[in-house]
Formats: sequence, structure tokens, C-alpha cells
Amino acid sequence: MSSRPDPAYQATAGLGPPLLPLVEGQAGVGAGPTLFCVNPATGEAFGHVACANSEEIDRAVESAAFAAKLWRSAPFEEHARALNRLAERVRLEAEEIAGLIALEQGKPFVEALNLEILPALDHLRFLAKHARDLLHGEPIDPRHPLYAHKDAFYLYDPVGVVALVTSSPLPFAQPLVQAATALVLGNAVVLKPSEHTPMCGLRVGQLCVDSGFPAGLVNVVPASREDTLHLVSHERIDKVFVSGSLEAGQNVMVTAGCAPRPVVLALGGKHPAIVAADADLDRAARGIVWGAFANAGQNCGAVERCYVEEAVAARFIARVLELVDALRIGDPLSKEVEIGPMVSEDRRQHVHAHVEDAVRRGARLLRGGTMPDGPGFFYPPTVVLDPPEDALILNEETCGPALAVVVVPNIERALMLANESEYAMTASGWTSSPENGERIAAGLEAGVVTINDVLYAWGEPAASWSGFKRSGLGQVHGRAGLQEMVRRRFVSFDAEPGLSPLFAFPYDEPADHMARTALAAMHAPTKRKRFFGVLRLVRNARFRERVNWKSFLLGRKRQK
Repeated sequence: MSSRPDPAYQATAGLGPPLLPLVEGQAGVGAGPTLFCVNPATGEAFGHVACANSEEIDRAVESAAFAAKLWRSAPFEEHARALNRLAERVRLEAEEIAGLIALEQGKPFVEALNLEILPALDHLRFLAKHARDLLHGEPIDPRHPLYAHKDAFYLYDPVGVVALVTSSPLPFAQPLVQAATALVLGNAVVLKPSEHTPMCGLRVGQLCVDSGFPAGLVNVVPASREDTLHLVSHERIDKVFVSGSLEAGQNVMVTAGCAPRPVVLALGGKHPAIVAADADLDRAARGIVWGAFANAGQNCGAVERCYVEEAVAARFIARVLELVDALRIGDPLSKEVEIGPMVSEDRRQHVHAHVEDAVRRGARLLRGGTMPDGPGFFYPPTVVLDPPEDALILNEETCGPALAVVVVPNIERALMLANESEYAMTASGWTSSPENGERIAAGLEAGVVTINDVLYAWGEPAASWSGFKRSGLGQVHGRAGLQEMVRRRFVSFDAEPGLSPLFAFPYDEPADHMARTALAAMHAPTKRKRFFGVLRLVRNARFRERVNWKSFLLGRKRQK
């Protein structure tokens, strides 16, 4: 995908008319630069998308702001029905969507069904059924005795207009799930899809329109880097969600934060997998090979580092290499292919540079590591053994089909090395011992830790997805993710109002006496002194006319 004037893509006559931004429920103008959609398996353009410029982004945001005012007042049942209609459309068009993902992003067709379509449907059904229950008004039991007579609770309101800046590893499921989470809670969305996969992003928007969401509620604006920063800094944007590289997250946060407005970041990962000596080595090898090479390693949760205890290292590595040798590489539209191409030539060069750096520094190249001939952006599944601690492949996000295996003497050493990374999105442990599982889970510094499994947490609707350190800020999915899409308000109701608020004017002798007796009643050093303080307080005239003394003595819950 490129917005640069590459001569190889100048002949657009055979590509048909460009796809246009989706604004106010219909095709926009697309006055910005052109993105050429390149099939990563062939390196050839198969379509093009006209980007929105800053003026069209303004129009998209304004239409979202208007639609949000009406949508937030609609009953939750209407929101849920729209999500269920959206889920049904995704189900009916599942194979066509999976084919688009394979064509535009390079993920194998079967993997697109398993890791994008199925999780997206699960999330949509979950949100339609449970979002209101998770974020219904939340009662609060007052803890201060003087306020025990009050009804207090939290209310949750929609944020407003949400900007979604998404990446290419999950080009369909990620924007769809994030948009659905926003919509079910009464928000409007302006989506900026990855420049590598704009067609998938536009498909998400069109599905929302076809499912009956009001015009303007979901807008999709493919955009240049400069215009993306214009979007996230727009005065009508209420919150920004970003997934992508660390650099992209930093740029957006600096720009959006000047407003200021809240930003949720899901950035890079450097998943460490720890294989204990008591692990089921076949299961561990199968899980780690899948976790490292699914989607050609282009996941923020992909396994990039593996620390294996020395006692089982030889057997484990031998099994890993057997499984790697059996992987089938080729056209992602073929239903038997397991590894497709990388999404772009730049990504492929980045991975190759990491592998070359590791070998140059002394790592053993066990598999792969050579740039293949022929068309497309393919890179072979690569395994390197024992790169030094300062190697790029152990420190920077590789985001490709390259696995670094490091032999360690014990789990403690593995935990230390795993946690030295600046990234802390996901991590895993592999062991047959509950005790080792607890040690690894407690010791790994990551937002998502799985024992004896990998990659599945993103697809679990009830599980939160978050990163520590430079991997992110805030959370998506589950209750925590829903809470990111709302504003929480504290509300109280004085069910038994007295003459006036307890501490209100005048500051007279009864007020002074009440303050002193309240201090004794609640904070005197002995039970006896507190007891007599309570007796004096409930006889205080000011207290009795302003507070229900039974609430004070018994607590509101016990009265009921």
C-alpha cells in the first residue's frame, strides 16, 4: 500500500473507479491522496482508494457529532437490535469478507475466518446481550456515617464522538469490534483504517450502514498521516483509540493530548513465551509455533521470544523445527495455505534486518532467514537460537515470521529476561505444574498472560486487552473496554432531606458543638469515648434537624 507517486501504479485505468470515504452514510468526495491496494501475494495493485482531506474529515466529524446526539437518546434495545443485524450481515457475508482480508492483508483464508470473522461475531453478540448489564447504573453503599441516609450511584454516559485509528494485523475484526463497542453505548464513530488495508475498513462502515445504523453515525475516512493528526486533534472528537506502532501512538498522543482529550493506545508487543522443564513439549511447541507464525507473525500478541529451560531445550527445539518445516506457504486465498505474505515490502525488510542483525551478533540461524525470490512479500518462517541480549530481535518489535529461542538455566532467569523488554502487551507460560503456572503468571509483566495457550484472549469478549510500559495505555474489550467508551458520573439523591445540608451555614455555636462531637463519635481513640461521642452527637439540635439519626446509627442498608 502506498500513497507515493510510484510509477508502477500510475496506470489506474484497469483498476476501475477508486473507492471513496464513507461520510454521512454515503460515498464522499475523496479529495486527498490515493492509496493503491496491493495484493501482498503478487505485489500488484488490484484497486485504489481515494483518501479524505482535512475538509472532508471535518464534515465526517460534524456528521458524527450530530448523529451522536440522536443515537445516545435511543433506547438500548434499539442499539442491541442494530448490533444483531450487523452480526447477521457479517455471518451471511463471512466468506466474501474473509476473501477480502486474504486479498488485501495476506492472512490465509481459513485464518481470516477463525481469527477475524468468528471473534467479531462473538463480540457483537456479547455486546448486544451484556453491554447494558455491565454498565447499568451502579449503586454505591455510603461509607461515611453522616451521609448514610443518601442514595448514591454511578451513571454511565456515552463519550460522544470516538476516533478509531486502526492497524493492519486485524484489518476487519479490530475496527468492527471497536466501532460496535462504541455504538452499543450510544457513541458515534469516525474510523481511520490502516493505509495498508483501507478496503477492509470501508467494508466495516458499509456493513454498518446496510445494517440500519443512522446516517453519519459511522464514518470511514482513509487518510494520510497529516490528515490523521487533523482528525485526532479535531475539537469535536471526544476520545481517541489508536492501535499500531509505538511511533504512531506517540504522534497521536502528543497531538490529541494537546486538546486535551483522552487517548487509549494498543501499540507494539514483544510476547515472551516461557517453557518450563515440566511442560508438555509437544503442546508447547505447537502453541508457540502457531503463536509466532500465524498471520506471518503480524500480531501485537505474536510470540517473538521463547525462553526454554535448558533441561528440555534440545527436545523442544527439535519439535519446533519439525513443525516449522511442515508449514505450507503460499497464496492466502488457498484454503490449505498456513503462511501467507507480509502486508508490505517495508514490513518484510524490517523483519529481515532483525534476522540479519541477530546472526551478525552471533545467533545461530536454524530455519529461514533468506529473502525469497519471486513476486509478493513472502518471508520464510525463521528461527534463530540464542541471540545476544542486545540483538534487535530481542528488543524491538519484529512483527513478522521470526522467532528467537533463548536457552535459560531456570524459570527465574527466564522471567528476568522476559521482563527486560520495553513492551508488555502479552506473554505466556507453558508448564504442567499449577505451582509453576502461578509463578510464571505472577512474575510476567504483561497486560495479558496466558498459561498453556496463546493468541486466544483477543477473541474472548469478556477478557480485557491492555498493555503495560510502551505497549499501551487504557483497555479494550470486556467490562474495562466498555468503561473506556463512557463517562462515569457520581450521582446522589437525598431521600430524607432535612432543614438544610449538614455542614451549611450558619457557623454558630451548635455548628461548633456538632463538629467537635462528630470528631469524637467517629475518631476518638477508644470505643468508650466513641460511644459517648455518638450519644452527644445525636442530642445535638443542629444534627437532629439536618440528618436522620437512625440512618447514622443503623446505616441505610440495615434500615431497609
